Amino acid sequence: MPTDVRTPPSGQRGGPELHEKRVVQIELKTALQPVGSHAKSRSPFRFTTEGGQHIAGLHTIALEHEMHSAHPAIHLRHSGKMRRRKKGEKARLSRFVHLHFPAHADVEEILRRLRALPEVVHATEYRGFSVPSGGDPGLAAPVFPTDPLLGTGDQPDRQWYIFRCKVDGAWTRVSGVGVAIADVDAGFFLDHEDLTNQVERNHLYNAWDGSENVSAGATDHGTGVLGLAGATSNTVGIAGVAFNAKLWAIQYNTGAGQQLPGNTLASAIDWAAQQDPGGRRVVINVEAQTLPPILGNCEQDPVVATAIQNAISKGCVVCVTAGNGGRDAGVADDGTSIPPTGSILVGATAFDPVDNPRAIAPGKSSNYGDRIVVSAPGDAVHDLTCRNLSPSDYTNQFGGTSGAAAKVAGAIALILEANPTLTHDDVKTILRTTGSQLNNDQPMGVFLNADAAVTAAIQSRTA
Repeated sequence: MPTDVRTPPSGQRGGPELHEKRVVQIELKTALQPVGSHAKSRSPFRFTTEGGQHIAGLHTIALEHEMHSAHPAIHLRHSGKMRRRKKGEKARLSRFVHLHFPAHADVEEILRRLRALPEVVHATEYRGFSVPSGGDPGLAAPVFPTDPLLGTGDQPDRQWYIFRCKVDGAWTRVSGVGVAIADVDAGFFLDHEDLTNQVERNHLYNAWDGSENVSAGATDHGTGVLGLAGATSNTVGIAGVAFNAKLWAIQYNTGAGQQLPGNTLASAIDWAAQQDPGGRRVVINVEAQTLPPILGNCEQDPVVATAIQNAISKGCVVCVTAGNGGRDAGVADDGTSIPPTGSILVGATAFDPVDNPRAIAPGKSSNYGDRIVVSAPGDAVHDLTCRNLSPSDYTNQFGGTSGAAAKVAGAIALILEANPTLTHDDVKTILRTTGSQLNNDQPMGVFLNADAAVTAAIQSRTA
């Protein structure tokens, strides 16, 4: 696998660093051998496959377009106790490479030439991502939450979504015990009164700089998502959908340290999938969409798609925000079809006294289409959650597919507590078959029914 063989320009904190250079992401038919800085060839870029084949065309493009560094697209070495990678997984991930060119490079010409190489499967410019803002005898019944902001029904100034999605019914049997929710997101405010005891401090990771500092930059988005998915029940504030699940905070969008090369979103997903969960089931919630103005499904990136598929193969259940661009979630930003990853893709609905219409608001219009598995509330002015301004701060200004996926991730944690043996596909089927039908302008999957889903999971234990 290629490594950095020249000193790259000093990166800056946050998104602007990507735009100081042009980064091209390629997928090769086979993995590359490591390239060392000690190489004595005329050029340090000797692209050679693991089988020993030199890719002369790639070498030529690198020279002619002044490429200054090459890196793996996904970091394969992580700190801490990790799962053992499956046979062939490392080789598969090693086929993805980031090539760094100067800002003045003619990327369209580079892409044209790369796509013509027989060794290259896929080539595109990597621009990064943005967050999509916004009485069974086998189960011990949890204590029903008494948090003051919970409410008692479809009250828009309280946690109306809990009752609309019938989470309150599921709470009579499950609360997320024995499940970890790994939120791949923007920054987090970890000292919030509803989060501080639920977040596992030994499962913090920032894929931007490789540190454990997940509070870099703005921290509103990750804080809001964690609140919806798993805010603790402690008689203050709110209760998350899976209020007894443990939370992993994983940041990918910026960091306080030097930016690591590669696809930070894919690396964040891979880190979560590689963690040893200590016998627990893991739900990975991917909070990302393509950059404005399109705001498409992040699964169109082949490195991200591969990381999602690998996570599923390891036993994780993966849900993904469909994005807030008001477009078909099965269509990439360039108009081509997105190959399915198998994930649980989530759409967003808005508050209505009776119906569950598709969420439509500036910058928060839910993507739609046959690819959507399940939808949940994601109302930008009605969904109450934690905010980052103080330990006791809350807001109802948080919606879109971000909020919807957070609720679905929490519901999946409830399902997995009810039956920890369920596979990712089992959970996906349960969500599809227990959800209620939606009457919307576009296909949006089914509407989340957490109570029915937990019932189905319990019944499947003896099926």
